[in-house]
Amino acid sequence: MAADRGRKLDLVNMELRVTTRGHFDFVDVTDQVNGHLKEVGAVDGAVLVFVKGTTASVIVNENEPGFREDLVKHWQALAPITGDYQHNRNANDGNAYAHILATLVGSSLTLPIKDGMLNLGVWQRVLIVDFDERPRERQLVIQVL
Repeated sequence: MAADRGRKLDLVNMELRVTTRGHFDFVDVTDQVNGHLKEVGAVDGAVLVFVKGTTASVIVNENEPGFREDLVKHWQALAPITGDYQHNRNANDGNAYAHILATLVGSSLTLPIKDGMLNLGVWQRVLIVDFDERPRERQLVIQVL
């Protein structure tokens, strides 16, 4: 089947602001993303969820306290907060571990939409993880395809 090169892809871009407490804070944004999908009349397709910044990530997993605690423990083993980092010497901000973890975990996800909602498993939730040391407002880009 040949691609229709003259057809324009319809995209809907939205932004969502999320307040985080910092330092391994998990924020469940599943309901907000579903709300945006409903608002724009999405039916079936895909949605890109992207968190702006270099010290936060977006994941899909269970939002259960024990799991979150286990995950943080493993992340801290990968990139210890008190590690010897060149970035901390150069920038003098002490958050090199947050940049490393955000790079390893990732800043975006593409998720399926079915019947106007995220097509997730029973326990799956869309979570923003803020690795940095301080509270802030994070910006998410939500792009419906």
